[in-house]
Amino acid sequence: MSIIDKYIFKQFIPPFIFGLLIFTFSVTINRILLLTELVLNKGVGIMAVLKLASLTIPDFMIITLPISFLLAILTVFGKMTQDNEIMALKASGVSAFRLTKPTLLFALIPMAFSILFAFYMAPRFNFFFRVLAVKEFKKAALSALKKNNFTNKFGKLKIFVKDVNAGKSTLRGIFMINNLHNRPETLIAKTGSIIYNQGQNMLYFNLKNGTIQNQNPNSKNFWILHFKSYKINIKLKGMPFPSKNGSVHFMTFSRIVRRYLSEKNVKRKNMYLIYIYKKVAIPLATILFVFIGMPLGMFLEKRSLFMAIFYTIIIVVAYYILFTTGFYISLRDQINPIIGVWGADFLLLVLGCVLYFKALLI
Repeated sequence: MSIIDKYIFKQFIPPFIFGLLIFTFSVTINRILLLTELVLNKGVGIMAVLKLASLTIPDFMIITLPISFLLAILTVFGKMTQDNEIMALKASGVSAFRLTKPTLLFALIPMAFSILFAFYMAPRFNFFFRVLAVKEFKKAALSALKKNNFTNKFGKLKIFVKDVNAGKSTLRGIFMINNLHNRPETLIAKTGSIIYNQGQNMLYFNLKNGTIQNQNPNSKNFWILHFKSYKINIKLKGMPFPSKNGSVHFMTFSRIVRRYLSEKNVKRKNMYLIYIYKKVAIPLATILFVFIGMPLGMFLEKRSLFMAIFYTIIIVVAYYILFTTGFYISLRDQINPIIGVWGADFLLLVLGCVLYFKALLI
């Protein structure tokens, strides 16, 4: 590396780290606010919500790394332009093309980490997120059953228990009101237990030695059914317990590629191909940001971090809208995956070429 390369390379570090902290913090706080619904509606603890939010960070890093690099480019080249450093370098025979080398070298760092998160880290942490979320749902459901108290956190069931052992998931002195088809049904049982089915994401109430009482609203008939064993199934709302092979969001890049190669169903094969493209397209945008950020930084009228952040947000929002729109349209088989997923990157490439060659001619 020459002295110029080292100088520019080092200039990228502070704004890059600043942007990475700011953007990652912003999206994490937004996720925490979304997860507060678990605290309000499902009784999940605040610490559990913070743990869940932290598990989403690797997924966000896929995009915040390229965004932070774009901010760094705009900041560094904007500062160099306003300090007349670009003009001095050009007067010394150093062209804008020559300045591209250290910029591309630094771009390899966020791109490499973005690939690491997209290919391997994010799928694993997405899996851990779902596992923890479901476990917290179950814990919240069990904690809702309190001794000598009614609870209505189980859908149409209202439950009263005289005693509950949360550790063993056993109940004693059970009284339930089940609004089945708008016809209240009363269940009374001496003992019972709760079992969670991970595959079906259901809670099973296994009641022992009790009665079911019901009355037809259209008549005066009233019946009582005695039972030794009775099971009630409750489908939990929210995320089912995941399987590593069950969702493409939990698959590493290599696993998706293997699924794509072995899949016979055309629609599912196309879906795997789209996710392969997605995992490559976003990290690759880091390189494309070089050819947009450099000329824009040189064209900045004011040496201002605010302007750099403003341009970064505008470019990223436009890219995100185009990318997500094309991605979901591709999943619906309404457009070719190459156009849908790579369309946003292609537009970045065209815009970058126009701005870059314009900067070379100045």
